[in-house]
Amino acid sequence: MVDNYYIDLEIYSLARFKQELIKSELLPSRRILKEQIDNRFKILEQNGIENLQDLVNLLRTPKKAKEFAERSGLPQDYILILRREVNSYLPKPVPLEKFPGIEKNTLNKLNSNGIKNTGHLFKIIKTHEDRAKLAAETKTNPEEIVELTKLTDLSRVKWIGPVFARMFLDSGTDTVEKLSKADAKTLYRKLIEINEEKGYTKGRFIESDVELCIKVSKMVPRAINY
Repeated sequence: MVDNYYIDLEIYSLARFKQELIKSELLPSRRILKEQIDNRFKILEQNGIENLQDLVNLLRTPKKAKEFAERSGLPQDYILILRREVNSYLPKPVPLEKFPGIEKNTLNKLNSNGIKNTGHLFKIIKTHEDRAKLAAETKTNPEEIVELTKLTDLSRVKWIGPVFARMFLDSGTDTVEKLSKADAKTLYRKLIEINEEKGYTKGRFIESDVELCIKVSKMVPRAINY
């Protein structure tokens, strides 16, 4: 993936990751991550794990994860869920058609130029000049390019999928920079209002979800200039 798309996992310490898990309201399928957390994280530390990048490297494939489970004595099902959780900090690029409200004609123009997801777009929209060039080359409305740029920016934050990226954009908290400085309570109320008005999702989200997005956004590289 392109440099600066993701957070630097080397600065996300194992201790911080542990505290985030303790404070998080985990789904039933992920609650195993809180079981015996002190003992299990001590075993990770004893195996030289200091940060999330170390964990990503250690558990890079299911085979490596299984081998580590056998070597460390940690339960295999725990290690596989842990691997999934760590990888969620590296969200996959979003297909552009997944964002609500993007004109089909715009998607077709970008698609015909090999620009199909946020990873492709991220490489070529980091400055005003980049975006102007792309709009001219694809004969696309510059305002739509800016909109897609902001959706791409937001989707680099863990937990922010295409629908929630649209909701954040509609709220006016439309860049990683703005999100990092947002007040969770105020933003949560605004997102609720937007969803009630536009019906973007039936999924339940709570204020602490918004707070976690804000926390993670503080570590996402400020790679796009507006």
